[in-house]
Amino acid sequence: MIQAAIDIGTNTCLLLIAESDHIGEMKITSDVHSIARLGAGVDKTKVIQQDSYERLRKILLDYKEVLTKNKVESVAAVGTSALRDAQNRDEILKKIKDECGFEIEILSGKDESIWSYHGAICGLTHSQLQGNVATLDIGGGSTELSFGVNGKYVNGKSINIGAVRIKERFLSEINEASILSARTFIVSELQKSFAEPIHTEKLIAVAGTPTSLTAIKLKLETFDEKKVNGTILTSAEVTSIVKEIFSLSTEELIKKYPAIHSSRADILPAGALIFEEIIKVLELSTVQISTYGLRYGIMIREFEKKMGVEADEWILK
Repeated sequence: MIQAAIDIGTNTCLLLIAESDHIGEMKITSDVHSIARLGAGVDKTKVIQQDSYERLRKILLDYKEVLTKNKVESVAAVGTSALRDAQNRDEILKKIKDECGFEIEILSGKDESIWSYHGAICGLTHSQLQGNVATLDIGGGSTELSFGVNGKYVNGKSINIGAVRIKERFLSEINEASILSARTFIVSELQKSFAEPIHTEKLIAVAGTPTSLTAIKLKLETFDEKKVNGTILTSAEVTSIVKEIFSLSTEELIKKYPAIHSSRADILPAGALIFEEIIKVLELSTVQISTYGLRYGIMIREFEKKMGVEADEWILK
């Protein structure tokens, strides 16, 4: 069975293709990352702009060719924060269907939290997931903080703090006052989402911000998923990297760290603040980085749905 999952986020549009003949095992055949910045300006205007849609349209048409080449039998395409927030989402969804041929499912914040969790722990064994394990998915528009016990999802929240949202709202100009305002807002949103103190023994972080900070730690010339996946970042390292990237312009950041995607560099400081503040709130000294995430969770959902049974763990072959 050849399945595809497309994750249309506020900043990225991701395509994953996998094969599975046995429950609990899948072979990844393609994992494509593109940046559409669909949610540009949505935080302020609540409207997806035409140029943002055109960037997405081009990516989706390219993905159609990849799907055909890989003989994909089924596609699950989901939209997240930007499409949840946009007042013109119905118009955009119709255009995507008419012009690109994809039916898009808009995930609720709760569903995004659930499937981000399953995607983040994909490939880990029971022994690696013992105890309280949280997952963190820092997106462009929202951030999902999810909690599980022994590999089973328990609860989580989708919080309206994302790298694009924080960048546009607070960091169009970077100075001490704007950074403090951004930090204060992030902490406030976390406190509103989690009224009680939140604790976990382990945190697994996915998405562009944690993986980019890891590429900086490793001083990679080009992004290498195999080197990034599974890396441990200490809270001290995160704080040090955050301090450094705020000292650099976007151009300087790209030049010094070429593994950082040029279309992500401008929002990386905002995402890094979210990352740093959540680590502080959770009082953790280390974080494990994963290159997986929501698209992997949606893939698991589709395979389990089609096979009619759930797996305790999913191994990547």
